Amino acid sequence: MSRAAATAASTLEIALPLFRCLQCGASFEFRGSTEHDSHLVCAGCARAVAVRDGIPRFVDTPTDEIARRTQASFGYEWTHFADWKASGPTNFSDYFKDVDLRTLRHARVLDAGCGMGRHARQLAPWCALIVAADFSDAIDAAGRNLRELSNVGCVQADLTALPLADDAFDFVYSMGVVHHLADTEGAVRALARKLRPGGRLRLYLYWKRDGWSGRLLRLVGAVRRVTTRLPFPGLRAFCWVLSVFLSGAVILPYRVLSTAGFKAHERWPLFVYTKYPFAILYNDQFDRFSAPLEKRYSEAEARALLESAGLRDVRTRAMFGWLVDGVR
Repeated sequence: MSRAAATAASTLEIALPLFRCLQCGASFEFRGSTEHDSHLVCAGCARAVAVRDGIPRFVDTPTDEIARRTQASFGYEWTHFADWKASGPTNFSDYFKDVDLRTLRHARVLDAGCGMGRHARQLAPWCALIVAADFSDAIDAAGRNLRELSNVGCVQADLTALPLADDAFDFVYSMGVVHHLADTEGAVRALARKLRPGGRLRLYLYWKRDGWSGRLLRLVGAVRRVTTRLPFPGLRAFCWVLSVFLSGAVILPYRVLSTAGFKAHERWPLFVYTKYPFAILYNDQFDRFSAPLEKRYSEAEARALLESAGLRDVRTRAMFGWLVDGVR
């Protein structure tokens, strides 16, 4: 077994007590000693789950066309945009700055839809254990980005059928994921069940907009009817050209206005990219135009989504979308 795989296997064993069989609900044992011959075995029904590069694989290719395209889209995206350093610290500050990280010192955390692992990497020094889950090949990029962290275990699994114990986590977050799923409400209920009583769920959701911003989003939606059907390499080329245009026509003028002391434009579309390098603008355009399903929420709808999952003390915060928190 390679050193990287050995580290991943060791981390998996730390997270292993949290895994549960999707068929019978029993716990798993880890068996295998080589990189190519490892698996989890259910203590109840003897179901075997393959472990590759230290990552249990609970996901097959979906039969549903939209789910299959979604899985392929995010797997392709985070394989080709896998550098966590370009956005990691800034993005983490935006989306977690109001979380008292000191309270997570002994916490078990679930990163639901981890992509290439940038949030888990930033959060790992603050908590006891993170399980980073993704249903696409993005989990391999996450495994590489997180492999030297001894308190992060990765799993390839569907958010609506997570092979993890209920009532197990102190903090669950899912950033920009559930609004791409057909059964968003079911996914949120599934995530809520993973929380211990008193645990906290945080989501990032796309927002609905009115006025000229809303008209611009409707235009993007019309373009998406074409781009979500393009081959991924062709879409990457389109998004690179678009990003070059946006960088010169929008982001550069924003930066000039900010330097001159203006503030009114700071809530306009795309302003957030003044804080990031070009690579993040490019990455996010691919994200915007690739995923086949995209839902948007008003503030009231975002709040209702968590309340319908039985969460209380639901709070929202605008962050070029909605950050929504609730407590089980």
